[in-house]
Amino acid sequence: MRKVIAVGQSCIDIVHVDYKPAMSYVGGRIANMAASLSRAGVPVEYVSECGQDSVGDMIVDFLQSNGVGTKSVDRFTEGLSPISLIFRDAEGRERYSEYVKYPKTRFDILWPKIEEDDIVVFGSYFSIDENVRKPLSEFLAYAQERKALLVYLPGFQPELCSRITRVMPYIFENLEMADIVIARESDMAKIFEKSDSKKCYDEHIRFYSRYFLFSNNQYDISLYADNAEIHRTAEAKPTNALGWNASVCAGFVYGLIQSGIGRESLAEGDWNRVADTAMAFAADSAKSGANVITTAFAGSLGNDMR
Repeated sequence: MRKVIAVGQSCIDIVHVDYKPAMSYVGGRIANMAASLSRAGVPVEYVSECGQDSVGDMIVDFLQSNGVGTKSVDRFTEGLSPISLIFRDAEGRERYSEYVKYPKTRFDILWPKIEEDDIVVFGSYFSIDENVRKPLSEFLAYAQERKALLVYLPGFQPELCSRITRVMPYIFENLEMADIVIARESDMAKIFEKSDSKKCYDEHIRFYSRYFLFSNNQYDISLYADNAEIHRTAEAKPTNALGWNASVCAGFVYGLIQSGIGRESLAEGDWNRVADTAMAFAADSAKSGANVITTAFAGSLGNDMR
């Protein structure tokens, strides 16, 4: 069975409402996507780094408790695991403060075994951090050589890098490597100053990849697959944006496996089915309000992808 290798940051998010801590959880679309996919029965290995501290223990425990492999999570001893403080106002708008203390040597990981048509998901700010860029690029090149399907989730955090021009070369390199791109409206607005899915695809993505999934701020998706254009509207608006976006990614990747879409068969893919699966995962997250799909929903999936 095909497996997923998820490459992303390991951090704890602490949400504040009225400047008071309200909840904490493992943050990031990719980590939560990995947990959902594993719940759905997909073999998943997480590739990341975190400290040998209590925060790092929380992150690794979350992954392992959801069945995600952590052999490729580097547990460094010099430095501290990242913490992100999220300040949410009455309108639901959020501001971020990041607290990180990484060691000088970064991303010293044990590379997981990659086989043809395995799916490698990478992205967010972690993929353009200049301190991990060299080893990450080497790993992605290895994945390409092994004929894996590469899925890129662009992301930029102004609170970590004030000038996007510094990291644009890395974003373009990632786009060149990607077979499929998944992006949120907020990502495209920060990176390319555009919020329209069609313009983003035609002017910035299509040159690199002809397969693009876009989710807007109203929680609708647009999927561009070669010459096909597919749109889906969310039936219910979520209260948890992180969970919804992570679940969309998980459902999309699950749909790729379910439909047997590999690197050499992208043009023959059943993209309507993939879009429907992505929205089904997202709907479960919207209903539960959780960051990962529920065990009940995972159980309802059966063995139709195997």
